[in-house]
Amino acid sequence: MPSLSLVTHFYNHPERVQDQLAYWATLPAKILSRVEFVVVDDGSRQRPVVNASGLDLRLFRINSDIAWNQSGARNLGAFHANGDWAIFFDIDQKLHADPIRRILEHLYKLDDMTMYYLRSDNATDANIGTMLPFHLNTFLVKLRNFRTYGMFDEDFAGHYGFEDLYMSHRWERSGGKRAVLEDFNYFEDLGFGTTTLDRDLSRNKLLQEQKLRDGCRNAPGILRFEWEQVRIGKR
Repeated sequence: MPSLSLVTHFYNHPERVQDQLAYWATLPAKILSRVEFVVVDDGSRQRPVVNASGLDLRLFRINSDIAWNQSGARNLGAFHANGDWAIFFDIDQKLHADPIRRILEHLYKLDDMTMYYLRSDNATDANIGTMLPFHLNTFLVKLRNFRTYGMFDEDFAGHYGFEDLYMSHRWERSGGKRAVLEDFNYFEDLGFGTTTLDRDLSRNKLLQEQKLRDGCRNAPGILRFEWEQVRIGKR
């Protein structure tokens, strides 16, 4: 079992996936021997051609046409990840090698019920439009406990925003804690985002407010869509 799963997802722009694959292949062998990569294609119009390039890599594709299905894509990645711990991050975020190495060296010291956000400069929270020293989408968590007490509420799928903020509220109401790993800038935000999509927050803002009033009860289920594992080429 890998010590750490790196879980990300994307929609369109397969060149971003290729950029990440090329970068991951350059990571030191001591890192690659202990991590796996789980990548989810959230129903892109064009299927990317992915080669493993010696990586422990699996690719999944959501075949249902659901707008803004980050919650489902991340749940699919979490459901299939095999690591003891997992880092969830966006495809336009480049995780730095040395902090990953340090995380691997210190996993045994971390608290199993704490969700650790990774420090980064110039991160903006899209839900509230505020600069933060971390990004809500980028966190380290004990995978077994995340599957039990976390996961994303797929009621937010179909509209933009708040699935990450609401998930953190559910995590805390289930007894979890949150903290920021301050030692490094753990990743670089490449500043890329699809600009042709509707980013109206109003529906999901109201949905979160209602769910918080109702006590953050669990959503009725996860993976409410059709998906498949995609065959990966070898080099």
